[in-house]
Amino acid sequence: MLLGGANLVKEQFLGGNYQYTKHCFSYFLESMKRLGISHIELYGAAPHLYLYDYTIGRVYELKRQIQDAGMTVECFTPEQCNYPISMAIEDEVVRERSLQYYEKALAAAAVLEVPYMQMISGGGLIGSKEEENWKRAADGFYRIVKQAEKLGITILLEADFTCTVKNTADACRMLKEINSPAFSGLLDTNTIYFSGDDFEESVKALGEDLRHVHFIDGKKPDAYCTIPGTGTIPLKEYAGILDKYGYKGRLTPELWGWQYVDMAEEAMKDSFQFVWSLCKEGTV
Repeated sequence: MLLGGANLVKEQFLGGNYQYTKHCFSYFLESMKRLGISHIELYGAAPHLYLYDYTIGRVYELKRQIQDAGMTVECFTPEQCNYPISMAIEDEVVRERSLQYYEKALAAAAVLEVPYMQMISGGGLIGSKEEENWKRAADGFYRIVKQAEKLGITILLEADFTCTVKNTADACRMLKEINSPAFSGLLDTNTIYFSGDDFEESVKALGEDLRHVHFIDGKKPDAYCTIPGTGTIPLKEYAGILDKYGYKGRLTPELWGWQYVDMAEEAMKDSFQFVWSLCKEGTV
């Protein structure tokens, strides 16, 4: 069994503002500096970057704050779970609003000069026909990816067990259908664990299309997005697998949700102590 990622490096791991949503954005940036983190994944949600509250001018101001702090944004992840967003749903009003939301996200990502933007497919209602949901999702991805191609941004497809694209096999199928150099994959260790996918087989299946990993812990039946090293997901083994296949992309401890909002910096520090211990430089 492979344990740890002897060739993973600290710079591959990104800080994220997921659990900082009770703090202003400047606090998050100062927190990253205190922790020695200069590369971030930007979570697009209130109060930091809720897309319907932000004009492009305000995004430029956010970009200035990030640059002044000496940070770079490596991935933009607009909130898509707490908000009513789905490209797969049969309600055309909701679906079109969802697509426009992603178009606003792309415009923000372009201003921020971000190479990657994460997306999920969303899903249909209980009892809806899955193949029809799939077609709507595929049509939506095609629309957004074609715009991303023009902007030089790569869309990262993340499977989610609550969505139409629910596992690695679905993600590979969707990537093949859209067939664009601006469309790649993102693995989430929670999705792997709770969907029953095999992590190594998922890494192999995505191959060079694997560009990003949400590297978080969890525990069945319902403990999601926990600090790495605090759950039952075999993250040391997963790191060894990424190392085995020469993974060079980014990883984020995606502490999504409310459980760490009152201890945001402590949770980020604990996450990085664990993930950095997996790297060849060791922990700090």
